Amino acid sequence: MGRSIAEELYSLAFDLLEAEYGGADLGELLGRARVLVKETDYYISAAVRDARQAGVSWEEVAKGASVSAATARFRWGEVQVMRRLQIRSVERAAARQAPSSIPDARPKEGREAVGRASRQLAAALSQLHQGSGLMIREVAESTELSPSYVSRILSVDRTPSWPVVRQLVQVFRGDPLELRVLWEISQGVPPTPQDFIEAATRLNGVLRGLYLAAGCPSVQEVCEQSNGALVAEAVEEILAGTQVPTWENTGRFVTAVGGHPADIRPQWEAVYSTLLGACDPAPKERPRSASPSGDGSLPGEEW
Repeated sequence: MGRSIAEELYSLAFDLLEAEYGGADLGELLGRARVLVKETDYYISAAVRDARQAGVSWEEVAKGASVSAATARFRWGEVQVMRRLQIRSVERAAARQAPSSIPDARPKEGREAVGRASRQLAAALSQLHQGSGLMIREVAESTELSPSYVSRILSVDRTPSWPVVRQLVQVFRGDPLELRVLWEISQGVPPTPQDFIEAATRLNGVLRGLYLAAGCPSVQEVCEQSNGALVAEAVEEILAGTQVPTWENTGRFVTAVGGHPADIRPQWEAVYSTLLGACDPAPKERPRSASPSGDGSLPGEEW
């Protein structure tokens, strides 16, 4: 029992650390700390019970806890410990049921997109880490994060706040823009570019982020993964960011590097929307599939 509670303590401690790095307010930080303190108390009770069941005497328990044997028996007798752990079980059951009372309003596709983006973000960070040649310990020292926390981020066990992602990318000497949109998708944040240049830059960034997550395959490999639908020149233009690709080529590229076109469609449409706004101060409302070419594609435009 003690080991399972210790694992929960490990997770709670990292939640607190992530909140700290994410700039959470004092109320949230202290709330998380109180939960951690309460769980620590449960752990002590469970650890003593485990030790007693393994044959450890009350004198040994007292020595380990720096209390008298009589105090140890009073605090951690079998009846007291079982009552305490039963209370914990009730609390945890209530906590598990709480989220279900506020269902996730996002459609299934949105939830799946979040999961995919989280995995792609971790894959991109792992690629940058490998390319940096740094050991986990060195990364931890450079960022003042714990080695365990860095490992959990790189293994997609934890999606950190944007300041932490940006800090890691900078240590790896990467480009934060390539991961910014992936991180936003992993948080369910919709694109809100202010102008055409910003929208186009964000689109190029997320396409390069997916390319990075795929391990930066060669142009020829990308063409082969598209079953010949993409030509080398189109792939090179997408990576260089010299033109806004058509939706057709955008979807082909995303698929070729292991992404899901529907996840990136809002980013491409943001470019299209800002372009229309720049050309027409009061553009008429168009259906979702409308485009200058009539097939959902946007003619090549200079970034």
